[in-house]
Amino acid sequence: EPQRWVQEHPLQDALTVFTDAGRKSKKAACVWQIEERIWEHFVFQGTANDSLQTLELKAVSWALQQWPSTRLNIVSDSQYVVGIVNRIEEAAVRVNKNEGLYLLF
Repeated sequence: EPQRWVQEHPLQDALTVFTDAGRKSKKAACVWQIEERIWEHFVFQGTANDSLQTLELKAVSWALQQWPSTRLNIVSDSQYVVGIVNRIEEAAVRVNKNEGLYLLF
């Protein structure tokens, strides 16, 4: 059986990216450590139509796009995003009423 992309435990020797978003600020962010005591971050502004869930999902999507061939541990406090990521490998994507959300997949 092929190895799953999503693992239950943190990967060894992998980059860890922390993601978060703010409902009121309409911003999402990713933070990662590049060297001991040296951290990098990326913050982006969402749109008026973004919900907290879409902002959280955009942060994870951004991280995956930045490091497409790097082993990643992504840490999110969003139950919504964690649930989606855990089911994505076996999911069939269908057209959604929320076009912005659909385009993330």
